[in-house]
Amino acid sequence: MASGRKAYLVGGGIGSLAAAAFLIRDGGLKGSDITVYEMLPILGGSLDGAGSASDGYSMRGGRMLTTDNYECTWGLFKTIPSLEHPGLTVFEETIAFNERVRSHSKARLIDRDCAILDVTSMGFSMNDRLELLSLSVASEERLGATRITDWLSPSFFETKFWYMWATTFAFQPWHSAVEFRRYLHRFIKEFSRIETLAGVKRTVYNQYDSLVRPLAAWLEERGVHFARDTLVTDLVLAPIGGKSAVSRILLRHGEAAEAIDVGPEDLVFFQNGSMTDASSLGSMTSAPPHRTKHDSGGWALWEGIAWEVRQATLRTNNTG
Repeated sequence: MASGRKAYLVGGGIGSLAAAAFLIRDGGLKGSDITVYEMLPILGGSLDGAGSASDGYSMRGGRMLTTDNYECTWGLFKTIPSLEHPGLTVFEETIAFNERVRSHSKARLIDRDCAILDVTSMGFSMNDRLELLSLSVASEERLGATRITDWLSPSFFETKFWYMWATTFAFQPWHSAVEFRRYLHRFIKEFSRIETLAGVKRTVYNQYDSLVRPLAAWLEERGVHFARDTLVTDLVLAPIGGKSAVSRILLRHGEAAEAIDVGPEDLVFFQNGSMTDASSLGSMTSAPPHRTKHDSGGWALWEGIAWEVRQATLRTNNTG
């Protein structure tokens, strides 16, 4: 990459942290030329895990890992040192842990009386099998913007397979048929062990401590700038070579507003669509406060960019 090129990453989740690492390791950028903006006080985004015995704990989700997949994840963490075990990488540390502590669920599904259900059968009818096969072999062009419910009958969503697959990969019946098909193809090996989750690999601790902290430490050692408690409010676009490119980043840190000029050779990575943006926490005695998209910094930024793109399109059409 060109000397002096800078990279700006909006969002401090695992996607941005990984991108920063690949820019250094494979792209030749200096860490001091990379800045990550995160509106929260900590990095990691949806990979979190925090709290204490007195205040309670929170962990808004854990990502399922396997060694048969996640080639990019393991390719990255094979070069990130463990914080606890000198001489081992995060990958080696994780594999060693899973050799000692193997996943083997004895109760994937329970009924309303809390009795363990027998899941040795997926519960498919012949029609369920034919519909699932039809969806899995359809092209993405054919699937288009359809939902899973457009391809599978209501009875499918009462099968034991659906309950196990949906709870493993966080699917809802109205989700994208394309995304469902991608998971069927990518995780086909899990069909034979979905009832025990034997293919799942766990990190030693929660994924913030086991993945985010060592990766952030590696990046900080190489001079990457982390701007925490910083909200990116807009990405100003300018026409370059017939396309729209980011020319300025507008942000707010506390009450202070700032504008960052982006050069024509610089890179901007926009990580949007967080699973936990605008989430809220409840307690044992109170429900979590209701939030809407108006509480979401990601939505506000996305709508601002969409408005700018529309204005740029209108200007182009008017001058043309």
